[in-house]
Amino acid sequence: MAIALQAVPSRALQLALLDALIAGAGLGYLAHQYREALVANSAAIGLGLLLLFALGYGIRAAARVLLRAGSRVDAIFAEELRDKPSPRPR
Repeated sequence: MAIALQAVPSRALQLALLDALIAGAGLGYLAHQYREALVANSAAIGLGLLLLFALGYGIRAAARVLLRAGSRVDAIFAEELRDKPSPRPR
C-alpha cells in the first residue's frame, strides 16, 4: 500500500515536508530546553515510547483484522443475496 511519489501532488508533498520540518524544529527546541530532564528520565521516556509504538502496532493489527472480517461478511451477504429467489410472483 505504498504511495508512489508521482501520485502525490507536489503542493501536498511540499506542505508535508514543511510540517515535518516545523515539527522537528519544535522537538529540537524542547529537547534543548529540557535537556536535563530528558537525560535524568531517559529510561522512563524510552519505555513510554516503546509502549506507545506497541499500542500503535496493536491498533493497526486490530484494524486489519476487523477490515478482513468485514470483507468476509460482505462476501457472505453477497453470496446469500445471489442465491435468494426473485421476489416477483411467477
